Amino acid sequence: MRIWESKIRIALAVATPPLLLGMALLTLAVDSPTAVPIVFGALGTILGALVIFDFPLAIETDANDLTRVCLLRHHRIPFQDINVIIKPRRRGLILIKNDRKRYVLVDRILEGSERNHLTDLGEQHGFLVEI
Repeated sequence: MRIWESKIRIALAVATPPLLLGMALLTLAVDSPTAVPIVFGALGTILGALVIFDFPLAIETDANDLTRVCLLRHHRIPFQDINVIIKPRRRGLILIKNDRKRYVLVDRILEGSERNHLTDLGEQHGFLVEI
């Protein structure tokens, strides 16, 4: 099963780094303090790296693990490493691993079939699902 992220959120995440880099170039064209294009350029670069390597576009599940699908990487998390999948008060479905690392899975309201699928996986593999 594949659970997709919100298309609007994906578009905003992909569009923000180039916009920040464009702002850096624009501030170079006008007479602005040197720090302004440096800050915009650094923010655009950092956000671009986060979007490319760690922004989840979708999650996939199979018999052995859950996979966070990003633009340039697939982050596989074995089911035995998962303690709980929760939906905090803020938005975002969070996966919590045994070593206390937290990963955002998707940031939208899940459909009934998607919630049921994750709950079934939790029952099969012995982790708690609170969504």
